Amino acid sequence: MADFKKIVEENYDFLVETRKHFHRHPELSSQEFETAAFIKRHLDEWHIPYETTGVSDIVATIQGDSGGKTIALRGDIDALPITEATGVDFASQNPGVMHACGHDTHATFMLGAAKVLKDLKKEIRGTVKIIFQEGEEIGAGARKLLETNILDDVDSIVGIHNAADKDLGVFSLNYGVMSSYGSGVRLTIERDDAHRGNVLLAAADLVNTITTLTTQRVPGRDQAVLVPTVVKSENADCGLAKKVTIHLNFRTLDLADSKILDEVSDAVAAGIGSSHDVKVSVFHYEPGKAINNDKESTDRAVRVIERLYGKDAVQWGRPMMGGEDFSLYQEKIPGVFISLGGVTDGVYRPQHTDKTLVDEKILAYGLEFYLNYVFEYLNEN
Repeated sequence: MADFKKIVEENYDFLVETRKHFHRHPELSSQEFETAAFIKRHLDEWHIPYETTGVSDIVATIQGDSGGKTIALRGDIDALPITEATGVDFASQNPGVMHACGHDTHATFMLGAAKVLKDLKKEIRGTVKIIFQEGEEIGAGARKLLETNILDDVDSIVGIHNAADKDLGVFSLNYGVMSSYGSGVRLTIERDDAHRGNVLLAAADLVNTITTLTTQRVPGRDQAVLVPTVVKSENADCGLAKKVTIHLNFRTLDLADSKILDEVSDAVAAGIGSSHDVKVSVFHYEPGKAINNDKESTDRAVRVIERLYGKDAVQWGRPMMGGEDFSLYQEKIPGVFISLGGVTDGVYRPQHTDKTLVDEKILAYGLEFYLNYVFEYLNEN
């Protein structure tokens, strides 16, 4: 088998410059036009065939010289509507948009894997599909891809997410559920000729009551988070608020708990609408899916990590309370999703902030893992 560590070292400068390019030129979800063009230019240069779908989803295919199974690697490519304040010399040049979730590193993992695997075609026993996915932050990209037949022949899938709050080179994973089930409601409070109440007072009452009752009903053994993410009012000509829109986001590790918010919201909306003399309507967002790591894939990932970096590089992590549409792939394809630490300068940072940043050395860890995992899987009987 090829010396992947040496190969990664030889391609490290390419990885660093590619990551800096992606970081300088972030694009919002399902608007990744220049990002996709950059990726396709490289794939064309390397004569790697690819398919496109949606706005900017790209799936490159590397067919080995001998037949076998098909594995997919997935990296998302979209950024967030945040003004960067990291102070790095490769900071965003797109005002108000930033790679604050580190998808610049994910896209680099994928492009680096494509570059290396193309040169290793003769050693590949099977097929590798490399997914450059649009719109993860809005839950659009994976869904669009799965509506096509591009991934119908995939037997296994693997993905990595960088973690700016974990030590560099630490791989965090677990069996089964690794993220929350996300759900929510949109509440609209209105006053009209038939309803003359104060919509702002009703809105405050709604948020407080729904939050209190929902959290009280969640079983004590379960983890759950409920937060208002939007409270927006519209004024009438006389200056009085005529309409308020509220979004509540609910995350839980038990799918059954997602029904609690729906039940509470409906009951509270009816009561508060009547007591405040306002019209309240409720729209329910269907619960999302949770990352669910397949045991066989997780065992394989652990073997690879321990072989490369030792047992201390494996961290058996608790599920995160965020969402991730990699979970949609796992409904159809067995696979594993891993969090890879990339803390830089000893500063632990959360994702989705104007100072979120990971160490560029994460690029070597990620690519080396992917290459080894691909061959580990394809060479299994």
